Amino acid sequence: MEFVSRYLIGIDLGTTNSAVAYIDTHDSPAVEAPRLCVFEVPQLIAAGEIGRLPTLPSFLYFAGDGDIAPDGLRLPWNNEGTNPVVGALARDQGALVPGRQVSSAKSWLCEPSVDRSAKILPWGAEQTEQTCSPVEASTCYLAHLRDAWNYTMAQGDAALRFENQEIVLTVPASFDPEARELTIEAARGAGLQHVTLLEEPLAAFYAWIAAHRRSLKRYLKDNFLVLICDVGGGTTDFSLIRVRIADGEVRFERTAIGEHLLLGGDNVDLALARRVEEKLNNPKLSLRQRNALRRQSCAAKERLLGDTQTERVSINLLGAGRAVVGGALTADLTREETLNIILEGFLPLTARGEMPARDRRMGLRELGLPYASEPAITKHLAAFLARSAAGETAPPPDNSQPAPLLKPDAVLFNGGFFRPAATRERVVEAIARWFHEKGKRWRPRVLVNDAPESAVAIGASYYNLVRRGGGIRISGGSARAYYIGVQAGPHKTEGLIRAVCVMPRGTEEGTRLDLSGRAFTVLTNRPVVFTLYSSTTRHDEHGHIVELDQSTVHTHAPLITVLRYGKRSREIELEVRLTVSFTEVGTLEIWCESPRTGHRWRLQFQLRGAEPQDAPEEPEEAPVQETGTIIAEESLRAAEKHIRAVFGTPRDAANHEPVTPETLVSRLEAAIGYRKDAWPIGAIRKLCDALIDVAAGRRKGRAFEARWLNLFGFTLRPGFGALLDDWRITQARKIYHDGIIFHRDLQCEVEWLILWRRVAGGLNAGQQQELYQRHAAALGIGAKKRPAHINKQVEREGWLMLASLEHLAPRVRVALGRELLDRIKQEPANKNFLWALGRLGARIPLYGPLNCVVPRADAATWLEELLKLPEMTVDVASAVAQIGARTDDPLRDIDEDLRDAAISRLTATGAADELLESLRRYVEPARIDAQRIFGESLPEGLRLIG
Repeated sequence: MEFVSRYLIGIDLGTTNSAVAYIDTHDSPAVEAPRLCVFEVPQLIAAGEIGRLPTLPSFLYFAGDGDIAPDGLRLPWNNEGTNPVVGALARDQGALVPGRQVSSAKSWLCEPSVDRSAKILPWGAEQTEQTCSPVEASTCYLAHLRDAWNYTMAQGDAALRFENQEIVLTVPASFDPEARELTIEAARGAGLQHVTLLEEPLAAFYAWIAAHRRSLKRYLKDNFLVLICDVGGGTTDFSLIRVRIADGEVRFERTAIGEHLLLGGDNVDLALARRVEEKLNNPKLSLRQRNALRRQSCAAKERLLGDTQTERVSINLLGAGRAVVGGALTADLTREETLNIILEGFLPLTARGEMPARDRRMGLRELGLPYASEPAITKHLAAFLARSAAGETAPPPDNSQPAPLLKPDAVLFNGGFFRPAATRERVVEAIARWFHEKGKRWRPRVLVNDAPESAVAIGASYYNLVRRGGGIRISGGSARAYYIGVQAGPHKTEGLIRAVCVMPRGTEEGTRLDLSGRAFTVLTNRPVVFTLYSSTTRHDEHGHIVELDQSTVHTHAPLITVLRYGKRSREIELEVRLTVSFTEVGTLEIWCESPRTGHRWRLQFQLRGAEPQDAPEEPEEAPVQETGTIIAEESLRAAEKHIRAVFGTPRDAANHEPVTPETLVSRLEAAIGYRKDAWPIGAIRKLCDALIDVAAGRRKGRAFEARWLNLFGFTLRPGFGALLDDWRITQARKIYHDGIIFHRDLQCEVEWLILWRRVAGGLNAGQQQELYQRHAAALGIGAKKRPAHINKQVEREGWLMLASLEHLAPRVRVALGRELLDRIKQEPANKNFLWALGRLGARIPLYGPLNCVVPRADAATWLEELLKLPEMTVDVASAVAQIGARTDDPLRDIDEDLRDAAISRLTATGAADELLESLRRYVEPARIDAQRIFGESLPEGLRLIG
């Protein structure tokens, strides 16, 4: 029986503000004339004060002891109070104590370079125990909306409860399947049971349709192209909708969407804050002052642009530390300069051929998000219209002729960025200039939503009605076409990816597609990889084999799974087919099915904190070929046989020349033809897989275990960088749980520590914390007196291993660093202690998340102590360079005066140029000397994630 609820709810889960709209089907029996209502959300607007607002600010605040009295956090539906706080109070209080505030969770939800399910927010948190993930933050917002509704609207009636209604939840059109899946996960976390996703630009257009449903033909003509320009707090979204009028009926089809752009009102607020800093002669601001300045700049912007009578707003910034009052800073922000920053910086009038610059470094680096480097929204709009006109690929950036642009006949603006009339007028003027014809005056028609702050929620509610058969539907289906990479044939075109189209653009929700004409062969009980690509412009048919230009398609996180079949120890080759479902909810599901056995496996997106890696389509069989080193397949097979001869069964060694653990490395180098430091990542991972297969061979003796641990760590270093590394780390964890077999052997103990230092980058935060707890006490860390019996080599490798754990919480890393400083003062020439301190205090981590970087105040203290050492050795200079490296991120960078002192000291002692360069300017992580940072060379072909 189909579920039917009384209320049809729409939710705009926004970056800055969230809103709820609804239709009460009891009050709106006529589907053609629904009564659309905005739900005013009860929330804390001040400590102990409840107010109802049309939006819920998308902020969380973790109240601290003595921060807000418990009575001040009480809600009508929660007499004990709530922590974290959600809404207006969270927004305002967080401006005063930014280290406890979560903002821009939605932007983090779509950021693939972090683990979006990990507790990484607040970014730069002062209280690391009070954190949440982007998914949890989104769940909190939805849970507050749920509880507020149930208190106001349900009043004890279970049938009217929020979670029991039909809900349409909006997401940016550019959200990829991973972000959509996580949005659904957040909704489920809030207990919402009947949720469908809708793209925000479509929701905004549905709101316009609902308001003008009786007069659509007055505004629109047949074949009109409507541009939806949606710029909110954190994202910019473009969509195109084609209008068709036939037999008096108006129809709509969404024809294109833009790429994902982290660019919006937050960028404007930061630009205004920087302008204020310039007026204040660029003072050194604390994190608290900087966030307060951004919040005040936002409030000043809204006041200046919303009230024509206000010409200037005074911004008052409290002093830091003891000079809270006496050190106060004051500057004015005027309407003229605010408009100038918005219009000239974000909406410049450009020529039609001007496309976004890709080499400019501008954006909200303080928030840790990779915002668009090009701030000119008009240039991004031109690029979108050019891609839409081209149909398949974007125009070359160096094209001497202006790229043809698709001409919009009308524009619908959405998002808080376009509240000021001047911003809307500027975009209209830019479009009119692009399509100017001599002797003619033309401007696109402007469509207006009367309630822009609630339009997306209203449109989502209206779409809920459309799904029941009322109103006008916008067709178009999936905005993306999806492809699975397949093995390239002998005539592969250089630079192109061979793939099969598994879901064409325009596929409607609720569609299941069987790729019956294409069969794949996979190996069971071993990890297999499916690389997923998508395009917002291509129009390929289902099942067609195509060649994709990687620069014009989006590469998703790889789909990795182990297809379990029969006995787990047996590797069986099965023929499988792919089935794709575009669900009613609006998410993508891909299934792998064996027609012979009937087994089905769902291919899950890998959402762990790493960007997709470039890799061959079939990594298990592709030849090892890197940019600098080519290794023949027969050479690798010979090397694998050497490994099996040492660690395998007697049968493996029976017909093989004698090889011992002591001679194994030299035999491998001879077989491969290169010294081991030159082995590329593809080769070492094949050797790593062979070592996994014969892991039981380390039990043969002390020398066997020591050699196996050493080689396994070497071939898996740094624990990430290649497809299937997550699976390899899973196998390594089994070794970890088994522990050292010959635990009384010193060499085995040392190799054990080296192994986990080498592969630490592949371990998650929990696994690294477990490593720390297991070894810190044994090394005497935190104890008043060092253990007398500890071996010096074990101590050295233990410290190097602990310093490599970049997922440890900052407070743990700070404690380790302080203890190291004490030891360095006693042994200033100990290069291992210096290396470990450099790793712990590094401003630019090798692989870890930025939220685990040691606070800059602690790093500055360590740097000052290093500069006091009597001799500036190479090891001291290396540590200074890592701790003082420039990042252009105020949360991480040490003060300029201290950095200048470090540069002077290093220059005087003749330090290497690369060390000085990293102090003077930001240097990309991949360019920094990996051996200095990692402690040994990294494999050739490894792609470091910056």
